[in-house]
Amino acid sequence: MGPLVTFPEVLRQAPLGRLISIAGHIVEQHWGRYLAEHHGLTSAGMRVLLVLVRAGDSTHREMAERCFVRPATLTGIVDTLERDGFVTRKRDPNDRRSVQLTLTDKGREHALAIIDLIHSDRPLTSVDADPAKKEVVRQFLTELITTMSDGDIRRLNPDREPVTDNPTGSRPC
Repeated sequence: MGPLVTFPEVLRQAPLGRLISIAGHIVEQHWGRYLAEHHGLTSAGMRVLLVLVRAGDSTHREMAERCFVRPATLTGIVDTLERDGFVTRKRDPNDRRSVQLTLTDKGREHALAIIDLIHSDRPLTSVDADPAKKEVVRQFLTELITTMSDGDIRRLNPDREPVTDNPTGSRPC
């Protein structure tokens, strides 16, 4: 049996794309735990609150489009947000089929606290605590997001035709 390889050694040998995938997964789990423990929210619920803070009141259909989910999927998210006092629903008196979503004071308070945390720009690691390294990481991630957001999988497999789940080319909220 060969020598035991430690976890950090395995990570140092992993392809960069795999590291990005692992890091994204771990950050999403960490963020999800933080939202649940400190705000009583899911990531999906947080997105709804952030859209409402930024865009103001919204119809259910508009919110589903802005969050890139189906209206039926959004219903469960909004049910939870309404039950927990983050949003209210109001029927449009001129069109009873249309439902308007509005932030409550509690929803606004939590959304603003999350925005403050996001914009605090506290270093996540010793690497991004160094301004020069942070700028390199920022440039890399910005280019990665921009490149991968165009839906062209030929960048991953140049011999394959492009396939997209997002035919409108719009970007998530």
